[in-house]
Amino acid sequence: MTIFPTSDKNSKIPLLYKFLRQIVGTLFKIYFRKIYLIDTSKMPLDGPLLLSCNHPMAFSEACLLACFLERPLHFLVRGDVFKPGWVWFFNGTNQIPIYRFRDGFSNMRRNAESFSRAHLALKEGKVILIFPEGNTRMQKKLSPLQKGAARLAFGAYSEKQVDDIRILPVGVNYSDGKSFRSDVMIKIGNPLRLADYVNLYDSDLNEGVRLLTADLYQSMLPLVIHIEKSEDEKLANKIFSLYGNLMSDSAWPILDTTESRFVTEKKIAERINALSDPAKSDLMKLTAHPYVLTNKRPWKNYFMLAISLPLAVVGFVLNAIPFYLAKYIADMKIRQVEFYSPVRMGLMLVFYQLWLIIFLILLAVFFGWYALLAIWILPLSGFVTILWKEAFDRSRNLRTVNQSIFRKIEDILALRNSGHRDSRV
Repeated sequence: MTIFPTSDKNSKIPLLYKFLRQIVGTLFKIYFRKIYLIDTSKMPLDGPLLLSCNHPMAFSEACLLACFLERPLHFLVRGDVFKPGWVWFFNGTNQIPIYRFRDGFSNMRRNAESFSRAHLALKEGKVILIFPEGNTRMQKKLSPLQKGAARLAFGAYSEKQVDDIRILPVGVNYSDGKSFRSDVMIKIGNPLRLADYVNLYDSDLNEGVRLLTADLYQSMLPLVIHIEKSEDEKLANKIFSLYGNLMSDSAWPILDTTESRFVTEKKIAERINALSDPAKSDLMKLTAHPYVLTNKRPWKNYFMLAISLPLAVVGFVLNAIPFYLAKYIADMKIRQVEFYSPVRMGLMLVFYQLWLIIFLILLAVFFGWYALLAIWILPLSGFVTILWKEAFDRSRNLRTVNQSIFRKIEDILALRNSGHRDSRV
């Protein structure tokens, strides 16, 4: 897979953006057990493009899309984070400040320059990422969209005469955004063409913006695991976990293009939304204890765990300090769940780099240039420890579904024989 294909190859991509793309992408592959990239072929590889994404977890979505989509992105970012001493960083990562009323009238006046930069980027055939929900909230739900995406697209049309913009809907879905080694599913939809709305916009500006925003919402909705009522998320997560255990999707490969899990969870969410309150109550009771312990204890699993234990212990000792230090600070300081994982990942990245430097210096005293081997040994040993711990947990907690309870759950959801169960069930 090429990193920046077609027209973006010839554009000037900041070196800092390229460097962080590789480093942060590797961090994501460690932090998440699996990253599903579904229908990424629908992303146009050239021409002006506006990515419209839901926003459940602070800056994680922006980083995920920058790392794992083909084309380099430009970002509209809260202007209050643009501190004078960090201008080099924001410019080097394609970030454009957007100010709000709370940032003061003087800053609001600077938005004209920011939007002009965004319009110019689109005219030059680049990609801009926007979060049209207008806020970040850890939820399995697509909130109503603000008009920012439509206004940005029509602004480029009005100011720069760009009428070939495509608006690409994107859904990012976390299995458990706060947990280390959880999963994330990124699904791409079919792009909308701004040209299809230009005539309406020319005759009625407000109606053009309204219709494009409404159509964009309908295009994004199929891409998001959408639970209408927040109080139903606990039930949905229990059923997602149940089906996830049945499907037994392997942790390898980390980057996965299959969509069966997303399709299953999307269908379950739709059925839960349609259920009556008594049916939901019945489901809550059934999902309280849906498993029974299995008598199967494969000796091969325990043998592999035993012989790999020394490597896992070494990996734990070598990597525990930066990992647990990042977790401790995040646990102590972060109160908003939307910021927990992004801050924890950022701290892990910083502390790990510092720990690697310290480790290299210490080894260099005794082993000279051979200490450079630690650049590979340290992260690889840590990943071995992660895999060993997950295999140990699976072996210790071997369980199977209580089939009578599962059939009752399927009956309530009306999912039986609908093609959403794994063939191994």
